[in-house]
Amino acid sequence: MQHTTRQAALNMIQTAPVFTLATVDADDYPTMVALSPLPVRRSLETLYFYTSRQTSTTQNIQNCRQASLFYYQLSDYASIMLRGTLTLVGNNVFDQDWRAELTEFQQRLNYKDPVILRFQTSSIKIRQMMTIDHLELVDHPTNDHLT
Repeated sequence: MQHTTRQAALNMIQTAPVFTLATVDADDYPTMVALSPLPVRRSLETLYFYTSRQTSTTQNIQNCRQASLFYYQLSDYASIMLRGTLTLVGNNVFDQDWRAELTEFQQRLNYKDPVILRFQTSSIKIRQMMTIDHLELVDHPTNDHLT
């Protein structure tokens, strides 16, 4: 992926207000939900999401950690799809209290049993200005101590 395409992908990831997250349920059906990423520590490799332990998304990753993220930008018809893995992470993933990282909308959700999900990207497909580019990211080191 050329530097400009890589930068465009990072720009979309850092500014996307909402991603569509696809996971697979226990019956092997895809399930999609709109989730807002935490506003901090967004990168090509990793995104964090706030949700409830009781959601279908959290239940689905118990069986299959593979997931996809999708964002469509109407202003210029650009889109980005990320494929990777989704895991529950501990509170120690952030230097400060993760609640301080929530957007105003996320704070209003006020889940009774909140969790933070970490999405680790393995590949990216970006469409911009009528062109498509792909990026395969290297395997991530395991962070099992965080789960």
